Amino acid sequence: MTVLDDAPVTRVIPDDEPAMKAGEPVGQAEKQPSSVYAWAVVILLFVCYTISAIDSRVMTLMVSDIRQDLKLDDFQISLVQGFATVLLVAVAAVPIGRIVDNGRNRGKLLAGGIVLWCLATAASGLSRTFGHLFGARVAVGIGESTLGPTAYSLISDYFEPKRRAFAISVFALGYPVGGGLALVIGAYVLQLAKAHGAVMVPIIGLVQPWQMVFFIVGLPGLLVAGLVAMIREPKRHAAPTAVIGVERLTLRETGVFLARRWKVYSSLIGSVSLLGMLAIGTAIWYPTFLIRTYGMSATEAGYSFGILMIVCGGLGNLTGGWFSGFFMRRGHPGANLNIMIWVTLVKVAPLVVGPLMPTAGGALLLMGVATFIGQGTNSVALASLQDITPSRLRGQMTALMLMCVTTIGMALGSSVIAAVTQFVFHDDNALRYSLAILPAIIGPLVALMFFMARRPYRNAMIEMGEWHEKKKA
Repeated sequence: MTVLDDAPVTRVIPDDEPAMKAGEPVGQAEKQPSSVYAWAVVILLFVCYTISAIDSRVMTLMVSDIRQDLKLDDFQISLVQGFATVLLVAVAAVPIGRIVDNGRNRGKLLAGGIVLWCLATAASGLSRTFGHLFGARVAVGIGESTLGPTAYSLISDYFEPKRRAFAISVFALGYPVGGGLALVIGAYVLQLAKAHGAVMVPIIGLVQPWQMVFFIVGLPGLLVAGLVAMIREPKRHAAPTAVIGVERLTLRETGVFLARRWKVYSSLIGSVSLLGMLAIGTAIWYPTFLIRTYGMSATEAGYSFGILMIVCGGLGNLTGGWFSGFFMRRGHPGANLNIMIWVTLVKVAPLVVGPLMPTAGGALLLMGVATFIGQGTNSVALASLQDITPSRLRGQMTALMLMCVTTIGMALGSSVIAAVTQFVFHDDNALRYSLAILPAIIGPLVALMFFMARRPYRNAMIEMGEWHEKKKA
């Protein structure tokens, strides 16, 4: 048994083990889908991520209307925007990941998840009480928990490590693009709905403009589910026999595998989870901050912040994935972790200073800089996890990471900012100070955690056969 610790790991190949290159597909004789098809799947998965982001983020524009109609306070809104979507995800994510790892058709699993979250988004428009809205957002979270494990598992089997981060970065564009479109499209739809006013719908009854927005953005995603169900399965890539020894692991064997590698996985997952808390919490409250601090309308805040997310976030995502491939092709297999260290440190300043700017233009400019820099870690972080994990465990490990990011990011990120504003400053207009405090604390801590993970990460790459140089990257 190979033990992964601070010491470098040497793989011992048994005499009876057939020669196999790291990452060689199981069943090599069977033809893999073409590169064109693989990229088509990535684009389709990107569309799914975009729809997911729209469905989960469109609510940020309607905070004032929902508060007024349902008689909610900031803390209740934070629970609906954050905690509700992760309440059962924490329970469902890892079992879903295990189904992804052991299942025969990952596309059909994801299609079912899309149907669930789209219907739940539309059902959010039926809410008449806090409890109804909370329950609908819980269902959205459960449906969306199928996306990450399935998508990252599929992409990792379609692409080799040197191309993997860029492919993941294209998929990960769905977060900034979808988040931005949620604000742009949501602002437009909300404006039209308000111009029309409340409408009486048979059986449902009186529907307010904010409820109509949920109907309009929720249902179109059902059309994509049919395409996703037809995704062709790629061959799963085998890990070196010394890593897991068998094609499939029992729950006990999975636990043993993770226990032997606790340093690298806890460092990666913990760091990315804290980054998620910072990114998600800031994104959820920034439109409200623009409205409260600078007197922008919901439409103005939606268009401004939405376009910023699409342009700066999209470019940042692709740039991070490109840099990863650039350095790895030049013999730096540890590039992913080094990129995350520097990006985390550099983005702290604009995140802290942005909310304190005297004008909305200055706040948006610095937020654009922070978004461009920060989004560079999205694809890189997930690629680094795939690089050290065997194919038959990628669904579970991705689910575990996304569960932690979602739980800590959406539940705590949204609620911590709201709690500081409400319980520390006792002033809704102090939201800008809450937004500035969080990155000042989280950024340096995360960079330190990434730095401490460098050696166990290198050892894990060696064990997987993906570190081909003796020198450190």
